[in-house]
Amino acid sequence: MRALTGELLLAAWEEGTDQHPLIRGLILLSLALPEQSRQELAQLTIAQRDLLLLGLRELSFGAVMQGFGACSRCCAQLEFAVPVAALIEHVKSQLGSDLIAWSENGRQYQLRAVTTADLLATLDVPDTAEAQGLLLKRCLTVSGESSACERLSACEELSDALTLATEASLVAKFDQLHAAAELGCAVRCPECSNSEVLDLDIAHFLWLEVRSAAKRLIAEIHELAWAYGWTESSILRMSPRRRNAYIEMLSA
Repeated sequence: MRALTGELLLAAWEEGTDQHPLIRGLILLSLALPEQSRQELAQLTIAQRDLLLLGLRELSFGAVMQGFGACSRCCAQLEFAVPVAALIEHVKSQLGSDLIAWSENGRQYQLRAVTTADLLATLDVPDTAEAQGLLLKRCLTVSGESSACERLSACEELSDALTLATEASLVAKFDQLHAAAELGCAVRCPECSNSEVLDLDIAHFLWLEVRSAAKRLIAEIHELAWAYGWTESSILRMSPRRRNAYIEMLSA
């Protein structure tokens, strides 16, 4: 895995700026893992993707993630700092099988974990319930005693499956399957002492850091090129420490 620094950092920012957040995650990983195609990365489960993104975040920006949120009770600003290694261990501890199989009401069910490709397939569905139904149809397989196992097709109604497997049963299985993909950070509000668990979308979090770091790097390139006449490529070949040393001298 390659860290997102220098030219790779700028490439990630440039390519991802106008993309959907789901695609941004694939862009970051494809640049860091050039041996894997985006199509291959899109077939990873969300937990598997998040593990790679956490590793990329640690490699590119350090061992501690710092962020902000808002208290749901008093709207005060909340700050948090969490070691990336702790998040990685949490995801690993929650990882299990990518497939759950069970029997109910004379039918056999198989539910697999959601992938980025599955989520991308729902983006053009305007209705939330329809999008959830499409997601389930992609991940749920149903078979009966006398029929071969086959995936629910787009023409089948989701309600047909729910009459055989209770909705609560499917929700419980879905939550069990995706426990590793749920990341959060527990904080206490300094104003009202409310305890809060902030959701942590690592793909979005990492993109915000990439965008911020890329803009800082662009500003440094501009300042050094203006002052010394150096090319962008020559400035990018410098280590961050060397660039900062020149920036400090210009500010002296």
